[in-house]
Amino acid sequence: MMNSFRLTTLVSLFTISSLVLAGGPLVLEGSKGNTPVTYEDPNITIHAETGPLGADYNNDDADTLIRDAFAFWNDVDTTTVNLTLNEGPINGLITVDIDIGNFLNFLPDPNGNTTNADDNLNPIVYDNDGSIIDEFFGGGASDSTIGFAASFFSNEGDFFIEGYAVINGKSLFPALTETEFKLLIAHEIGHFLGLDHSQVNINNDETDFGSPPVCSTTSLSNYPVMYPFVCRDVETLHADDISAISALYPAANFDTSFGIIEGRFVDNDGAPILGANIWAENTTTGDVVSIVSDYLLEGTGFYRLHLTPGTYTLHANSINPLFNGGSSIGPYSLFPSDQSFTAPNPITEVTLQAEVAGAEIISVIADQTVTLNFSVSGNSVELSKSSGGGGAISSLVSLLLLSLLVVARRFNTTNK
Repeated sequence: MMNSFRLTTLVSLFTISSLVLAGGPLVLEGSKGNTPVTYEDPNITIHAETGPLGADYNNDDADTLIRDAFAFWNDVDTTTVNLTLNEGPINGLITVDIDIGNFLNFLPDPNGNTTNADDNLNPIVYDNDGSIIDEFFGGGASDSTIGFAASFFSNEGDFFIEGYAVINGKSLFPALTETEFKLLIAHEIGHFLGLDHSQVNINNDETDFGSPPVCSTTSLSNYPVMYPFVCRDVETLHADDISAISALYPAANFDTSFGIIEGRFVDNDGAPILGANIWAENTTTGDVVSIVSDYLLEGTGFYRLHLTPGTYTLHANSINPLFNGGSSIGPYSLFPSDQSFTAPNPITEVTLQAEVAGAEIISVIADQTVTLNFSVSGNSVELSKSSGGGGAISSLVSLLLLSLLVVARRFNTTNK
C-alpha cells in the first residue's frame, strides 16, 4: 500500500478587528472578545452562479454537489442551520458565469480595495479553470487549492454579515472522488458557519511525513468532517460535528437532547492548562466529542462538552503539533511556539480517575450539567471560582482584511 499526501487548501478571509480560533467556535468577537460569532439568522441563502465547475460538472451537476454538502448540516435536527441554494438563470439572483473578467463584481478585491460585503449576496463561485484562485493567491495556486470561503464581521460584532465561497473546477491530480468533494465542501461550509477544526481522540502522533501516517490509526469513519485532514469516507457528520454545530446554532430541542460535562483542566498545582485537547467517549457507542481547554480565552482552562445522554469517560491530551497555522485547533495553536505546543504542553494522555472503582464513568442526563475539574494526573480537583489566570484575549485595533489559512488536507491511499 502506498500512501501519498496532497495539500488541498481552502482559505477563509475575514474582515475583522479581533480574531481568534477556538476548538468549537472558529471566531470569537463581541464587546468582550469571547462571544462565538455566528449568523444571526441561520436560514442562509447561498447564491450560485451559472457556469460549469470544470470538465466534470456542468452547472446543474455542480449545484447538486453543493446541495448535497449543505445537507450534511441541514439534516441535524438539533440545530437551526438551514442552508439553501439560490440557483438558475430564471430564479437565481446571479445570472452570469462568474469568471476572471467579472469576479470583482461579486468577490473582494484581492488587493483589499473593495469587499462587496454589503451586496446582500453570499455567492458561491465555480472557478472553472482556477484563474480566480490564481488571482488571489498567485500563479499556480490552483494546482493545489480546491477553493476558499469567507465570512465578514465587524469590530466587536456578534454576527457574521455575509460570506462567499470559491470552488476550484480545474482538473487536479489525483482527481477528487465525488464523496471527497462533498466532504471537503461540507468542511468549508462548517468554517463558513463559524466552526473550527477538531481533533477528537485521534492519535496525536499522526504525521503527513513519517509514521504513523495521517488517516491511518483508526477507522476512517472515526475522523470528524472538521478534522484538519479530510480522512472521513462516509457522507455523514461525526458526533463531534453534530455537537459543535448544535451548540453554535441550538434548536428548541437542544437542551432536551444534550447534557453537559464542563469544568477546568489544570496542572497538579491547580494552574490552568491552556490549549489542551479534552474529549469524552461514550462507553456504549464509542462516540467522541471534543473541545480545547480555555476555548473561550478566559485564562482558566475552562472546557464544556455537549453530549447526548449516556455514560462517558473523560480524557485529555495535547494538540497534534502538525496542527498549527491553517490546520490549527483552538486559540493556542496558530504558531509552533504557541501554548498548545509549549510547557506545560505537551502532556501525556490522561483519563479521569476516581477513588472509588467505577466512579470514573460519568452519567450524562439531558438538560443537566456535570461539573468536573481535573488535572494532568487524572485526579478530580476542587477549585475556587477565582482559580486560574485572568482573561487572555488579544485583539487587533484597526479593521483590516486578513488571510486566515483554514486548511483541509486530502489524504490518498492507493493499493498496489
